[in-house]
Amino acid sequence: MNKFNYYLDYLNQKRPSELCHYTSYEALNNIVKQDGKLSFWVTEISYLNDHQEFFHGFDFLKKAYEKLKKENLENAKVTRFLDSLSPFFVFSEGIGSSLTFSQNSGVFVLSFTNEKDLLSQWRAYTPNCHGVSITVEPNFKSSHSSNSLLYPVIYNDKFKSEYAEHILKLGIDKCVEFTEANSFINQNVSSDVIMQMKTACTLMKDSSFSEESEWRYVVYGEIHENICLRSSEYYLIPYVNLKIENECFKKIVIGPNPHSELSKKSIELLLSKSGLQKVNVVKSTIPYRG
Repeated sequence: MNKFNYYLDYLNQKRPSELCHYTSYEALNNIVKQDGKLSFWVTEISYLNDHQEFFHGFDFLKKAYEKLKKENLENAKVTRFLDSLSPFFVFSEGIGSSLTFSQNSGVFVLSFTNEKDLLSQWRAYTPNCHGVSITVEPNFKSSHSSNSLLYPVIYNDKFKSEYAEHILKLGIDKCVEFTEANSFINQNVSSDVIMQMKTACTLMKDSSFSEESEWRYVVYGEIHENICLRSSEYYLIPYVNLKIENECFKKIVIGPNPHSELSKKSIELLLSKSGLQKVNVVKSTIPYRG
């Protein structure tokens, strides 16, 4: 990470040749389809296993917001603009990202990593370390291309602060420009900045997780008609589908497993039924410790 001096350099770094998604066998069976595409569930951030992740980035945005408010107390135009963002901080602090306040308010996330076979990933993202890592090319085409992005997660606190302040300052510059010309705050600017802040919250994690080398595919501004729901023990989970061409599907790594040979045979059968015989299936190099 030291090779990057500024957060934009870090976010816009060259993508790795391959990215991996750790998941369960049940999810694998849903992802591999027979229609020529893989189908991933991109989950609304409030419904991730650790929904508190949202608030880590939120805290950096709130600090930047309060700093800019203090610096611009004498500037009425900037103050009005910053005040127009206050509902985001009030509502988010109470309930996190919310789908209910507007038609396109949700932010959806799918996690990838550079690491194909990492013990901490097996522990964190598969049931009892039993699962698979799905390897894809990151330059896949998506039906969400106009409202999605794929960026590395930011672990560096300096970069997080730069990112948060830059979003707000760009909004201030645009809004001052509009108010000069039109004598009112352009609501579209405020809405755009709020969506950028929500997206930023998905891309910041505590530095203790840096070993994960995580990349996140984020979908924002999705209309309700395109949002699906799946059941869990306690509630329904909102998600959107990400379909990836099978040509981008490169490999499956089987996690530590006392029945790895049976697992390999069953996955190869699944791939064969879906016309994906060329996808390589390998076993984890990490020894199973039951």
